[in-house]
This record gives sequence, structure tokens and C-alpha cells, in this order.
Amino acid sequence: MVSIKTFRGITYNKDKVKDFSKVITPPNDVISKDGKESFKNKSPYNFVNLILPGEEGNKFELAAELLQKWQQEKVLLQDEKETIYIYSESYLVDGKEVGRVGFISLIELEDLGKGVLPHEKILEKDLKNRISLISTTKAHFGIPFVLYDDKEKIIDAFIASEISGKEPYMEFTDGSGVTHKLWKTSGQEFIDKVKIEMNKYQCIIADGHHRYTSALKVKESLGIDEAGYAPICFVNSFNEGMVILPTNRVVFGLEKVNIQSFIDKLKEYFEVEEISDVFELVDRVSDTKILIDKETNLKNHVFGVYSNLDKKSYFLRLKDNNVLDSILPNDTDIYKKLDVNILHKIIIEKILGISEEKQTNRENIDFVKGNKETVKRMEDSEMQFAFFVNPPLMREVFLTARANETMPQKSTYFYPKVFSGLVVYKF
Repeated sequence: MVSIKTFRGITYNKDKVKDFSKVITPPNDVISKDGKESFKNKSPYNFVNLILPGEEGNKFELAAELLQKWQQEKVLLQDEKETIYIYSESYLVDGKEVGRVGFISLIELEDLGKGVLPHEKILEKDLKNRISLISTTKAHFGIPFVLYDDKEKIIDAFIASEISGKEPYMEFTDGSGVTHKLWKTSGQEFIDKVKIEMNKYQCIIADGHHRYTSALKVKESLGIDEAGYAPICFVNSFNEGMVILPTNRVVFGLEKVNIQSFIDKLKEYFEVEEISDVFELVDRVSDTKILIDKETNLKNHVFGVYSNLDKKSYFLRLKDNNVLDSILPNDTDIYKKLDVNILHKIIIEKILGISEEKQTNRENIDFVKGNKETVKRMEDSEMQFAFFVNPPLMREVFLTARANETMPQKSTYFYPKVFSGLVVYKF
């Protein structure tokens, strides 16, 4: 069960910043080099200067100095009262506007597997810079996104009542059309009720495995009480605005790949159908009903393959739903029937020969969020294959985590991201 705590967060001063869209950013792991420059050009106070500080040298010390400078200039202000921050995002899904509401508080950091469970593997090489940034600045700039399963929506009702009729402290619309709002609340009755309710839940990381793990390692290395906490955005998994988008795979750099041999090997495990173009392929995969029978966990396992070798698209349907029984004999049925595991174990490892170690190091493989971006990546002639996969179901995320199993890295893409720069925890 988790223990949460209020904090005196640091937020942008709205007397100094008139347009929050010019300073708030997505988390650093989704910002490209071009994106970084674009954010920097929006405002000298853009948060990207803190979360991606420079390229070389004493960049983390520079971030610490910049944080101090912005506080001295009162661009960033620390709240006077102990606070919980209510955070909402509104966006379009299939042309319909939906919303997701949660709250940001501190969590008492514990090893993963206790109050907080992971659902996917991490990439160790992605931890170093995060740990250095937190340790040097003594601040948490990123906010992991964590789920709890409140079917009765008790906390959601507390939140709705708390913000009813109140103007948010912060409101802006980002470049993707998502509208973000942040309220600050220090009402003791609300805080006490949320603390009591949250103590009932074991939570699951939706997005931010590296951020949470980095916070744990900083806690262990610094050994100071204040480093034992980190900011978390908690969202109810039963919130109507919960959306998981696909994270696809692209493969490159394989030697002596014969397309006909590849297709023949696929046919040993899948029904293979050639599709006229990649856009039809994407629609075919995403429109397929995934879960057939919840009780028996009977699913349609379908995948899309686009090959730059012959410029053709292929729709795959798994022949044997129990194909991973012999490969993963000690894992749960839910785990063995995750589409992403079938993709990795059968196609990426067995047929293409990309080992787990190479996958971890991103050799011959990369992970791409969303179908549009995947199609765009295939314009690069060095890319050999794109694999389109349906995202895991929400029940699969929870059941996998609670069985102490982890999906391959980059298995889920919870949309939209929790942005950086909403509130900072300085310890």
C-alpha cells in the first residue's frame, strides 16, 4: 500500500509567465534534438533548459544554477502551504473529447514490488543522466504517472468536489491539442480523505519506470530523509479518459535478410495476407477485436509487418494461441498471450535472430510511439521492417504486474503524457 504526502511545490509564477504553453514541456524522453531547440526558442524560461541541460561538461551543475537563478528572479515560486496538485488533461479520441483527472503528491519511496509495481522492463543505460540530474539539483523535475484501481471512483468524487467552481492555477493547450489544467489545494479535509483512501491501494507504474527507479537510486546514494520522497501523478485506472496507444518496433541493420525466407518462416506460425498499402494494414490491425473470451483469455493475436525490402505490407494472424507455452513454461497465461511477447519471442528473437541483449541495447531495433510516427520512420531506407502491434489491455497491465512479471521495454504508451514543469519537488 502506498503512503502519500503533501509538499510545498515549486511552480511557474503566473505574474511572470503569461502563457504556460511556452514553458511547460513533455517529459525529456520524448523530446528530440530538434524538439529541444523548438522548445528553447519559445521562451528563455522553457523547462527544457532544466530537464535537458546542454550536451557536455558540467551540464547538471548548470541546471542546478539555473533553477536557483529562476527562483531568485521569481520566475519559479515555492508554495507557502503544504499542497496536493490536481491535474487534468482533455483531448480527442476518435473525434470525441475525453478527459483524465488525477492528482500530484509525494510518495514515500519503496523498492518496486511493494506499494508500487512495475509492468515493463527498464533500459539501464537510460538511468545515468536522470540520476545525475536529480542528485546534482536536489530536485525532481519529472513526474511518474501511476495507476490505482478505484472502481467505485471514490477519490475521483473527492477531486470533482474539491475543484468544482474553482479556476485552475494553470491552463494551457499543448502542440498536440491536449488541454492541461492544474489546481492547488491545501484543504485539510480533502488531503486527509485522499491519504486514507490511497493507503488501500497497491499501485502500478503506467509511465515513468526510469524516473521512479532513478528516484530510488538517488534515495539510496544520498541517504537524506527528504530524498526518500518523489512526486507522483496518481490516476484512477477506471477513469474514462484512460487510453493506451501502440508502441511499435522498427528493425534495421540485419545482414543477409532474404524477404522470401522471412515470409516462409512467418507462415510457420501465422496466417500471412498481403495488404495493398501500409495505411490499410494499420487500420486492419487496430480494428481487429482483441479479446474474444475474458474467462478463458481467448484473444485474436494480429500484427502488421511493413517491409522496406520489397515495399510490401503483410497482415499476420497467429495460428496457435498457445505458441509460447513451450518457450515460457513458467509464466502465467496472461503473460504468454501478450501480443508484445509473441512479437518479441517468435518474430524478433526466433525468426530474425535479435537477442534479448541486443534488444536491451537497442541494437537492430528501436521503439516507436504511435502508428503515424512508425510509418514516417519507414521513409528511412536504412529501416528494414516495421512491426505494428496492438497495445496491451488495461487488465493485462494490472494482471502482469501483480504476477511479478514485466513486459518487454516500451510495451505501453499511455496517452497523453504527464508533462514536465507543472510542479517541482526540491529537497
